[in-house]
Amino acid sequence: MFTGKPLLLAPMAGISDRPFRRLAKKFGADLTVTEMVSAQGIVHQDRRTTDLLDLGGEPGPVITQIFGRDPEILRAAAQQAMAYGPAAIDINMGCPVKKIIKNGAGAALLKDLKQIKKILQALSRPPAIPYTLKIRSGWDHDQLVAGQVITLAAEFGALAVCCHPRTAKMMFSGRADWDYLEKIAAAAPLPVIGSGDLTTPEAAAAARRRPGIAALMLGRGTWGRPWLFREVKEFLRTGRQLPPLAPREKLAIIEEHWRLLRQDKGEKIGFLLFRKHLAWYSHGLPGAAAFRRQLFATGSYPELAALTTAFFGGRS
Repeated sequence: MFTGKPLLLAPMAGISDRPFRRLAKKFGADLTVTEMVSAQGIVHQDRRTTDLLDLGGEPGPVITQIFGRDPEILRAAAQQAMAYGPAAIDINMGCPVKKIIKNGAGAALLKDLKQIKKILQALSRPPAIPYTLKIRSGWDHDQLVAGQVITLAAEFGALAVCCHPRTAKMMFSGRADWDYLEKIAAAAPLPVIGSGDLTTPEAAAAARRRPGIAALMLGRGTWGRPWLFREVKEFLRTGRQLPPLAPREKLAIIEEHWRLLRQDKGEKIGFLLFRKHLAWYSHGLPGAAAFRRQLFATGSYPELAALTTAFFGGRS
């Protein structure tokens, strides 16, 4: 699954839904990862939660990410999630968001290696579940435990570990410490996926050259730019930058994104999600600030469509 240093789409709540994953695959993502799904919600058959597990009509391979703290609930949730056909289950041990860590899940687990070991033991029991982990370098700079977690993951049969080399305390501030990640990846007994600040083809190429990095995961750099995968692959292959997309090319992608959202979410929810993506698609274009003010004031899709066509379609 991780041969050839593939490019992965990161799991991003409210962003890496099925429509966005399909766009990422179209533009060259080798693997995609779902939005983070609650293990408790899966076990209790919450409808909104289990809807996130549906991979129907989606080109694979897809990894389903779940979060939680209790080893047995995580195992049960992983078993149920596997019934939907993912290539593997990813356990989130890196989310620094308050509502996740307050329950001891996500990045809070990095403060409790004993609990991590219990979770990995549960996942590795026969019949074993194919799984990966997503972690950060540690809770803070006094607790850089990524190397220890990777060693445990290898001991208990994980397929790979994705590490974002920021601490949980950093959230998304500062810079990802790729020197630290290279140090632990070079000695890792299993594939290490690198993530963090991979927003340009040059950054991705530099990260890919580092020893021990088996794959790259692209996240925030894909917001309003799902074609980043194509740009990275072209740069890796030829060393050349693709020319920027013309506004009308962007408009065609935007229209496809809307069709996918409406098909998957329905017009009402799709409309609300679409406005968020449109704000990102407009980034860097002249008049984008005024466009964003207008789009968040719109209340219907026809009005939004006219605004979008005028903004993107009216450019040379």
